[in-house]
Amino acid sequence: MADDHAEKYRNYKAQNEAKIEQEFLKGTKNENLGVYCDLFSAKSGVDGQDGGIVTALLVKGIEEGIFDSAIVVQRKEGYNAEAVVADNVNDVMAARGTKYFRVKVTPKLRELADQGKKKIAIVCTPCEVRAARKIQRTLKRNSSNQEVTILGLFCSEAFNYGKLKEEIKTRLGVDIDKAEKIQIRNGKFTVHTDGKEYSCKVRDLGKAVEKGCHYCDDFSARLADISVGAVGSQNGYSTVIVRSEAGKKMLKNLDIAKEEADKEEIIKLSRFKKQRAEKSFAAHQQPTTT
Repeated sequence: MADDHAEKYRNYKAQNEAKIEQEFLKGTKNENLGVYCDLFSAKSGVDGQDGGIVTALLVKGIEEGIFDSAIVVQRKEGYNAEAVVADNVNDVMAARGTKYFRVKVTPKLRELADQGKKKIAIVCTPCEVRAARKIQRTLKRNSSNQEVTILGLFCSEAFNYGKLKEEIKTRLGVDIDKAEKIQIRNGKFTVHTDGKEYSCKVRDLGKAVEKGCHYCDDFSARLADISVGAVGSQNGYSTVIVRSEAGKKMLKNLDIAKEEADKEEIIKLSRFKKQRAEKSFAAHQQPTTT
């Protein structure tokens, strides 16, 4: 019976994803990468995470009126973070850098729509991208001129703030609340603080990973308009996957340096996350014995 429920869920999920792809995305579909029309490595002139591409896209969008507001994640007390609305370039710049925590951003999308905002950008991880598309479809039914542009971030897993703080203190002897920057690249979790770098393997931080992440099969934010992440690019660059006309519009005339990205590296991690999700579902469905 559990297998039947799992199969029904997978079929429902696949059908829902296909509908979103047909409605919003444009390009060729890859089994692991999803629908896309361009894929490359890039670096902007903005001082941001891994080439500052997300920040550069948001700044351009605000300046050119592509959107009125952007929903971003900003560092708050310590290294904790929360979703905020950026209405100008200064707000965007204040939210630079990846936080690596799961932050619910989609409630802000409903709030902005209720306030009458018609052109909204949202930056989020794959699980939130799906929720954002669901909201977008509802908004479109109620208003034909509602525009939502989704920037998705590559994500293997997100961390629980409290548990990560404890793990980093134990393993590295540093307080992440005092970190200037946190970065994940090539399987290493690095904390930059007091002019020094402290790092450990990402897999050693498993106790701090949000439990729901093990059931997510989307690494590259397959349903976003543009997906961005470090995997597949050299240090200081970001991999960019363009998936829609909205994504093309944001990139048009953007001043960036471009290189070829390592597509196979992205596919490798996408497969790994899919396989991990399948194993997690299979383990969850195993009957318990007493």
